[in-house]
Amino acid sequence: MYSSKIRNVILFIVLIFSCSVRAQDYRLGVYGSTNVTWVPLENELLRGPGRVGWGFGFVFNRFLNPKNAFSVGLDIATLNHHITFPTYDSLMVGNPLINVRVKNRFDYFSFPIAYRMFWGQVGYYNPFVTFGLNLGFRRRQQVEYEPNYEHFNRNINNALLFNFMFGVGTNYELAPNTDFFLEMLFNRSLLNNIKETVVSELKDEQPRFSFLTLRVGLLF
Repeated sequence: MYSSKIRNVILFIVLIFSCSVRAQDYRLGVYGSTNVTWVPLENELLRGPGRVGWGFGFVFNRFLNPKNAFSVGLDIATLNHHITFPTYDSLMVGNPLINVRVKNRFDYFSFPIAYRMFWGQVGYYNPFVTFGLNLGFRRRQQVEYEPNYEHFNRNINNALLFNFMFGVGTNYELAPNTDFFLEMLFNRSLLNNIKETVVSELKDEQPRFSFLTLRVGLLF
C-alpha cells in the first residue's frame, strides 16, 4: 500500500518536471542523501554507535521574497542503528557474560516542512539556514540480533517518525534556471523510536534517533 502511494507521488512530481513550468517564486528540486544515525542512551553499559544510511527525495520551495522561502518535500531513506549491551547467557560454559548487538534497519518515507532563510547572492553562491519539522512513516523494518542464537524478527521501532530539524546549506547557480545545492541537516526525534523491545536493558530507556543528513541535488 505504501509503495503504491510513494510511486504515485513520484510520478506526479516527475510530471510537474516534464511540464517545464518556470516561475521565479517556485523552485522544484531532486536530491540524493546520506545520513549517520545514533541513539543517545542514559545507561552507560548500552552503546549505540553511529551508522550510515542512504536515501533520495524531492523538494518544492515557495519563495515569499528573495531571502525567505517555505519548503515541503518527500524524503525516502533508510536509518541504520546498532545497540550493543552486555548480558548473561545461561547456556554459555565458563564466562556467561556476552555482548549482544541489536542491528536495526528502518526504511521510511517522510514529509519535511521547513522555513529557509537565505543570506543573499554572493557571486554564484546563495547560503541559507533551514529549520522545520519532519513527519515520517515506517515502510519496512529489519531487526537482527548477534550472536545469531538469539534472533527475533519483530517490530521494535515506532511506526511514526517525527523530528525537529535544523541545518545550513548553499545554492550554486549553474544556469539561470538551474542550481546545484548542498545541505547539512541535524535531526532530533521528538518521539521514542523504540516502542517495543524484547531487550530488558532497554525497557527503562527512552531511545530517540538523532541523525545528520547530507543532501546533494539540483533545483530547477
